[in-house]
Amino acid sequence: MSEVRFGSADAVVSRMPSPIIWNDCPVTGIMTDPAKGQHIFDDFKNSLVVTANTTNTAFTTGVGQVHGDVNWYAYAESDTVADIVIQADDDGVLLLQTDGTDADVTAIATGTNSEGRFLTPTAGRAKKLWFEARVKFVSITNSDDASFIGLCAPGECKDAGGAMAAGGASMSDVDYVGFAKLSGDCDDLTLVYNEASLGTAQSDTGVITLVAATWIRIGFKVVTKGQGTYLQWYADGVYLGSSYDVDLTLANAHWPSTTDMAALISHVAESGASDADGIYIDWVRVAQEY
Repeated sequence: MSEVRFGSADAVVSRMPSPIIWNDCPVTGIMTDPAKGQHIFDDFKNSLVVTANTTNTAFTTGVGQVHGDVNWYAYAESDTVADIVIQADDDGVLLLQTDGTDADVTAIATGTNSEGRFLTPTAGRAKKLWFEARVKFVSITNSDDASFIGLCAPGECKDAGGAMAAGGASMSDVDYVGFAKLSGDCDDLTLVYNEASLGTAQSDTGVITLVAATWIRIGFKVVTKGQGTYLQWYADGVYLGSSYDVDLTLANAHWPSTTDMAALISHVAESGASDADGIYIDWVRVAQEY
């Protein structure tokens, strides 16, 4: 077995989940004792986009499922779920694409879009949480489409923008934590989190600059440092720095504390978007400590 050196150059450029995020996640312990927490990983190698039920009746317009290592609720605002595509290669890649109409949404979420699976930690409690996904955007020059990757309150896998405003220029006022490529920002991937109805959503822009036709691993986790608890952000196996940490040591009005969340990846287009713009998803990994 080859040795993985945490923080090495190989760890940064690898296709694998980032050791700097996952080296303290007790995956084996969770698998052997579910009372310790939960862990999911889906690389879409074993996936099937389901568009009809067992009687071969089409699902409600725009609603389907992606079955595999994780079962996802799938939504495409176009007439069918044809904009959710498993790529024909051995890497296991899911494509969420748009048909170019105004406010066209294509998204997947864990669960049935009505319940959350992952509980965010309460500010002041050192319960750990891990998230990472490997994605690639079809375009970083088209300013008419947007994407969100992260955890979000259930129910936002839907039309009229869902987790994002209808045109994708901003996030909706719902509970979320993750990464947003908003329309108009093109190559800027923003760090975002929000507690619904409690004032201005929090975001950091200009932190991650996307590169055309290039995969990127993006993630976050909750850590304990000294007497404090923080959410830290990562890109391609590199910690983005303490200046972007979210302080969860004490009450934080903008942190979505103790909220049931679904893993959500969503793409939305505004008027003028190009047909087939979207986001490629190589894999998604999430874990939570109980």
